Amino acid sequence: MQNQTKIMTFIILVIAFCQDIYSQQSLDAYIFNADSNKFVVVANAANSLSSPVDIDFYPDQNKRTFELWILNQGTVSTGGSTVIVSNANKSTRTFKYVKDGNSWHFMSMASALAFGDSLWATSADILDANHSTGRYTGPTLWPSDLSIYGVVGNPSSSQYNGSHLDMVHQSPYSKGIAFEKDLVYWVLDGYEGNLKRYDYVATHEAGGSDHSAASVQVYNEFNFTKHSTLPSHIIIDQERKYLYGCDPVGKRVFRVDITTGSYQGPLNKINNEPLAAYDEFTGLDIKDIITTGLTSPVGIDIYGDRLIVTDNATKEIILYNIIDNYSEVGRIKLSYTANPNIMGVKVGPDGQIYFADKLNKKVMMIENDKVMVLGANETLKSIINLNAYPNPSKHEWSINGNSSNEVLSVNLYNAFGELIKIPIVLQNSRSFAININNQDLRQGIYFLKLSTATNSQSIRLIKE
Repeated sequence: MQNQTKIMTFIILVIAFCQDIYSQQSLDAYIFNADSNKFVVVANAANSLSSPVDIDFYPDQNKRTFELWILNQGTVSTGGSTVIVSNANKSTRTFKYVKDGNSWHFMSMASALAFGDSLWATSADILDANHSTGRYTGPTLWPSDLSIYGVVGNPSSSQYNGSHLDMVHQSPYSKGIAFEKDLVYWVLDGYEGNLKRYDYVATHEAGGSDHSAASVQVYNEFNFTKHSTLPSHIIIDQERKYLYGCDPVGKRVFRVDITTGSYQGPLNKINNEPLAAYDEFTGLDIKDIITTGLTSPVGIDIYGDRLIVTDNATKEIILYNIIDNYSEVGRIKLSYTANPNIMGVKVGPDGQIYFADKLNKKVMMIENDKVMVLGANETLKSIINLNAYPNPSKHEWSINGNSSNEVLSVNLYNAFGELIKIPIVLQNSRSFAININNQDLRQGIYFLKLSTATNSQSIRLIKE
């Protein structure tokens, strides 16, 4: 009986550890060490910001470090544009303004952007991108090659209609867009009040016109009412396969399991655009995960086990704990101006929060030296495969890992991101022990961060 009890205790600890391995809580320092929050201007009107609504970082940090793309919504008569910031995290940042040769159509009233593996896409908050009496609007796929984007088809011609790589016109008043994989993007459709999955399948040449390879899956059981002016950004958690989105009219954040849903049958397209398929899918697993405490949620991002949401009405950035039933961690007050107009949000490669302020024509970064920087991959999965036992513990934590690289640094932080100076005994390159009998080490939650030459990982430890 005693052995069975020990086995059950061990299993419970293993389960708790598997949950804690994703418990990246470095962002909580923005809440618990709010006095350390510093608001830094990344870009403003002097850098060609006119109406910034969304932001995203170029995905390959090894090729283009801290390259931040800012989407200007533009106007009905002008179309949207972008400002590309290099070294966005440094005072030496530089800026490049790019406007497509036919952004009047392909980026008309831009509402959101999302990077894929290297290409990127935008949604458009307008009924007719032809600015006539039709309903000819949808998401556009773009190149990130700056020798093509905004260069080819500028000015637009009969041979090169701007520099876009594809556009499918089945989502007027599209409010948000999120990348899934390959050439697949999800769009929050404000015209039909539903959710759509676009697969471009193949791109055409820059500025081309053949969009017929694309297919669209329509999820009519998802109900959504568009806001008259605000976007409704969405994002996909690639590890958990959930799509999260903001609904400022419904004052909620919703979650969709993108692995669910099945083919129902063909549908009539909004217009007569030739496509490979336009079909209805049903059986999508949909859940409202946050239904209180929000007034006008707009921007959204994911970092480890934290969901980050901007509320345009309350002028706050709110953190939620994904693994604790989306409980609210706390709110970041935006003190850099009397009237912030917050839109899109993104956690950068440095672990700091960046966001767009449309009316004040700014993109801001919140610096906080208590935020524990996490590697890009470690926010999603275990990359050094650590295990800790016992955890919780009163006396000692024993840590083991199976990284192929030697551990270069081991640091312990408290729940507020403060470095704890305590002896750590390295037994070899893959295991070590931490004696926690020290009376100054209070009961509570701690974070251990290990770094190798190529990776890093943080896990949560508990002292009883």
